[in-house]
Amino acid sequence: MSTMTENLTTVSVTVGDQEITFETGKLAKQADGAVVVRSSDTMVLATAQGRMEPREGADFFPLTVDVEERMYAAGKIPGGFFKREGRPTERAILTARMIDRPIRPLWPSGYRNETQVICTVLSADLITAHDILCINGASAALMISPMPFLGPVGAVRIGEIDGRFVINPTLPAVQEESTLDLIVVGTKDALTMIEAGAEEIPEDKLLEAFELAHGEIVKLCEAQEDLQRQAGKAKWLDPELTAELEAQHGDKMRSRIQADGLREAGAVVEELLTELAGEIDMDSTEEDILREIQVRLSLTTLLDKLRLEGVEDAVRVQFESDLKALTDSEEDSKELRSAKRQLLFDRIIESVQLPFPAGPATVEGEEPAVKDSLTKQYVKRAAEAIYKKLVRQKIAVDKIRPDGRGAEDIRPIWCEVGVAARTHGSGLFTRGQTQIMSLLTLGTAKEGQRIDDLSLETDRRFMHHYNFPPYSVGETGFMRGPKRRDIGHGALAQRALEPVIPGADEFPYTIRIVSETLESNGSSSMGSVCGSTLALMDAGVPIKAPVGGIAMGLVKEGDDHVILTDIQGAEDHLGDMDFKVAGTREGVTALQMDIKITGVTQEIMRNALEQAKRAREFILDKMAEALPESRTELADHAPRISTVKIDPEQIGLVIGKGGETIRSLEADYDVQIDIEEDGTILIYATEGTKAQAAIEAIQSLTKEPEVGDTYTGKVVKTTDFGAFVELKKGTDGLLHVSNVGPGRVGHIEDVISRGDVLDVVVQEVDKERGRIGLKLVAKHENGALVQPDELIERAKDAPPRERTERPPRRDGGGGRGGDRGRGGGGRDRGPRRED
Repeated sequence: MSTMTENLTTVSVTVGDQEITFETGKLAKQADGAVVVRSSDTMVLATAQGRMEPREGADFFPLTVDVEERMYAAGKIPGGFFKREGRPTERAILTARMIDRPIRPLWPSGYRNETQVICTVLSADLITAHDILCINGASAALMISPMPFLGPVGAVRIGEIDGRFVINPTLPAVQEESTLDLIVVGTKDALTMIEAGAEEIPEDKLLEAFELAHGEIVKLCEAQEDLQRQAGKAKWLDPELTAELEAQHGDKMRSRIQADGLREAGAVVEELLTELAGEIDMDSTEEDILREIQVRLSLTTLLDKLRLEGVEDAVRVQFESDLKALTDSEEDSKELRSAKRQLLFDRIIESVQLPFPAGPATVEGEEPAVKDSLTKQYVKRAAEAIYKKLVRQKIAVDKIRPDGRGAEDIRPIWCEVGVAARTHGSGLFTRGQTQIMSLLTLGTAKEGQRIDDLSLETDRRFMHHYNFPPYSVGETGFMRGPKRRDIGHGALAQRALEPVIPGADEFPYTIRIVSETLESNGSSSMGSVCGSTLALMDAGVPIKAPVGGIAMGLVKEGDDHVILTDIQGAEDHLGDMDFKVAGTREGVTALQMDIKITGVTQEIMRNALEQAKRAREFILDKMAEALPESRTELADHAPRISTVKIDPEQIGLVIGKGGETIRSLEADYDVQIDIEEDGTILIYATEGTKAQAAIEAIQSLTKEPEVGDTYTGKVVKTTDFGAFVELKKGTDGLLHVSNVGPGRVGHIEDVISRGDVLDVVVQEVDKERGRIGLKLVAKHENGALVQPDELIERAKDAPPRERTERPPRRDGGGGRGGDRGRGGGGRDRGPRRED
């Protein structure tokens, strides 16, 4: 359904059981393209902006994508001191990557204009996911913009609840019920990107989900095309105009290149532009400006193509055999391979004979002494293009990989555990020239990560972080925190491992793994999955099953294609598909796929998944040789978590007034203590002896005094008839004067004063009256113990005292005492009143 007012255009489409609405013409009208995408109460503003002229000297497409998660969208105020959004959240970065990856290949060859896509989350109901809306909105904004985007793309999420696939499930359903979180992006013709996390899903079910997703993607693409027809701007680069100009003026441009060389031939663009579009003056209209832009960009694109063709023919004739020989150097070390490549490319640039002037001549009529910089740039591009075609033909047609392996061969694997002595677990995984060291730390529940973003996740007890230092590829570079790629790779490995991590009730630790990339030549992210699995087992984490990962590739030339197992860097760069699969022997736990071409059939994807499963099982066998299962004991220096159960009525006693008691226990025994509402107390300690001492202190604190128990306590009050001794926080007992020793004591203060420390034994417990009677064992005095006999002797020499208070009636020697307060519950009742 679509509606259109004077300035506002709206298109709606139903995906699954949700309606998604695209709207343009109301917000951000100065942007080249601006679309508001809505579903339920979630709303995203997607904008696209580009420059009309190419970036000078760029040899890549300068595309940037940002996702801005505004906390006001969910009615929240940002945490922290500044109370405003700072750097993007991890989820925003991952969403930006999911936008970038499918749209980056969909641009004309050689397009070098700066392009920026920004998606701002304006409203988030925390029921409808905004990431899917961001991807669809970015594509729609590019479609209606004047930039030459070759889309559209559509995105859907597939969940699996109770064995049934659900299209675009709600966020609560994904978090609490779904065993699959699959995001699929594609065009009307094929899938282009897949991102998935799953609980060991079989490969054939994944293929079913892909097929289901593509049917909904077609609907989204058609809706965006409808929006473009109604509100789209004319494109800066018109393929039909470019083809028309090539037919009419291509020969003239080729002649200028032959006569004047690459640099000087650039003047033909301005000459033809004036002829075809006229000059811009004060009377020009918007149509004139647009015509000038379209003609200029078409001519520039055409000139770039003809320049490259002119150079490529000469390089192929003179150096194809040398470039073909270079394809065999992938088996060499990186240093030797790089040296050979540099030498050959330098020789090609300097010595290739071109059928046109290559630079300014030094003397009239002579050949130029040196090629100009523009010509050198095109010679290098031509050599790289020929080399890429040769490598792809060698792989797809000749079935020979650059390093000589067969299509399903995996590079040598070496695994080791316990490589770092003081970490709580560590694993080293080496596969060919890719080496990952994963190091694990166990922490307390308090050390989990707090999440403050536009999702339902509030805290995280399992974290995986990935680092990629420049030395891992033999380079130098800045070390200024994780890059977007590092965050993406870390999240992929975390998603692969999460399904096998035990729950907090089984393993109440916070787990953090850091994967350090020590060497990289192909799929360090899947190496991180393997290294992290080894670290988990080395640490004694009772994972459900080991997880392995493998990177697959595809090279397709015409009707010939080959699926590659364990791709290296060159195969990844030159191939048509990057396909990473992680999982257990039972099924897939994570999947990431980027497809650069159309024509990847369901059969090819099925074969790739089956081939990946065989490779995953081979890797798991190799990992099992190093450590077949998780260790049964934690490392000696790993923290210990012990539990003790108390009566919930006594929780206040352990906490104390304002947390005084629990803080004292944590400080005295160097532990962390968490108390659950049901009376379960978790004690975290770096050493088992400290945890045991804390448990004994808590048990002593919460244990009800019984006859025969001994205590060491301080005298908190004295009277004529005895002394009150604090047995534990909130509980006192009465030491009657008759129980000081084997003799008579006239007044308790003759031998005992307030503040004295005594060893006493419980002689009587009257629970009904809340009384505890004590008998003296010894008095602590100047570091020594004074026995009752000696105290009785001292009492004989004490001066007489006037009796100020009638002694209570004796009931079995217990006297007054017990818990100070109501009910004898032992609760903390604040500070004791001073006498």
